[in-house]
Amino acid sequence: MIKQNDEIELRIEKLTYQGSALGRYYSEKSPDGFVVFVKNAAPCDLVKVKITKVNKSYATGEFLEIIEPSKERVKPFCPLFNACGGCCYQYLNYDYLLEQKNNMLKEAFLKLDVQPEFLEPVKSPQGKEFRHKIQYRVSQTKNSKRLLIGYFKEKSHDIVNIKFCPIQPHLADEIAQYIRENWTFGGYVEKTHKGLLRSLILRFSSDLKNALITFVINLKKDEFSRYESDFGEFFKQLGQKFPQIKGVSVNFNSDKTNKIIGDEFICAWGEDFIYETLESADFKKVYKISPASFFQVNPKCAVEIFNEVKKNIKENSTVLDAYGGVGAIGIWASDKARKIYLVEENAQAVIDAKENFKLNNCKSYEVFLGDAKEQFRKFLKEKKKFSHVILDPPRKGSDSEALEIISKLTNSIIYVSCNPQTLVRDIKILQEFGFKAKVVRAFDMFPYSYHIESVTVIERE
Repeated sequence: MIKQNDEIELRIEKLTYQGSALGRYYSEKSPDGFVVFVKNAAPCDLVKVKITKVNKSYATGEFLEIIEPSKERVKPFCPLFNACGGCCYQYLNYDYLLEQKNNMLKEAFLKLDVQPEFLEPVKSPQGKEFRHKIQYRVSQTKNSKRLLIGYFKEKSHDIVNIKFCPIQPHLADEIAQYIRENWTFGGYVEKTHKGLLRSLILRFSSDLKNALITFVINLKKDEFSRYESDFGEFFKQLGQKFPQIKGVSVNFNSDKTNKIIGDEFICAWGEDFIYETLESADFKKVYKISPASFFQVNPKCAVEIFNEVKKNIKENSTVLDAYGGVGAIGIWASDKARKIYLVEENAQAVIDAKENFKLNNCKSYEVFLGDAKEQFRKFLKEKKKFSHVILDPPRKGSDSEALEIISKLTNSIIYVSCNPQTLVRDIKILQEFGFKAKVVRAFDMFPYSYHIESVTVIERE
């Protein structure tokens, strides 16, 4: 039996969700192979590993060296790959990685008794500069007070000062560097809970002609007045330097928390929104996006996902867009639907959604603000029925009660998921109410990471 601190050789079998790789250590006590998880390894690698933790059914190990490399290994294209906790699989050939991610999705579905049909996975249209929403963490050095803007190292709160990131637009690097060099009001220090600037959130339109910047400040809203004039001058200079910036907002987050943003925003310069235009082969849609509203970070891949949803919408149907946000998917499908019903709990997103339906000349729609489950109950009480329900919940998925109500509102569910584990859990619940997963397709919304976006068609048997 292996023990902590043992150094072993391990042949890697596959990648696993959450960014690790899996190998098996064979011995007399473990003739079937004791599972060992290790980072930075590739399938078919023979690697040397130091065991860091041993549990009853598996161990974790620290990658030491490659003895025999996989033929699918490539040189990471980012110089900070080993320091940054972002793109964990940059060392793999992209097509091979997409195949592995699709296998992870299939493996999650093995928990179901009957397997759906898996369609060919869809690549991200862009392999680099695809990320159009960036959430930087901010701090400062202890002695020189130099501003640090970047991302946390893996499993730490140490910031890697990112001056170039190949998966986001170069404009993001330029804006961040300008703020590093010219912001004089201090960065947040987590250990002391002191310092002003905690995070920067940058949102770019897909054509990079419009940008919205949010400064997350370690203040309460009523404390902002003493900084308002100085901040306002800085934001004005920032906007003049980068004409793509249409607005700067301030978010207030003075809590001792890992949550990036607080609940309150103000528009400090320019507008508090931008417009995003998404185009397919035969049409385009326009969306208004505010700082607090969710929108997909990879716009070109979002188009592929929206097209997959729309393909499964019947002509002249009624559609419930649950967890609908600013209306992105519902509006995309509105040309085929007779009427769209959108439910969303974020007040600003609902305001944007209503404007977005008007912007896109949608003829028949209703938008509901409030808790999704409560609104589902109201629909049930009103005896409403929908041709389709589009489910696009957060990473934690839906819950059993909400799914039970949905099962009474429709015979067809199109589930857009960013988490295979919660997706399959929710499908198992829907099976209890007579539904079955029919078709699944993976989409690589986040290239070189372990994240897997998917669209699943679930129908009543």
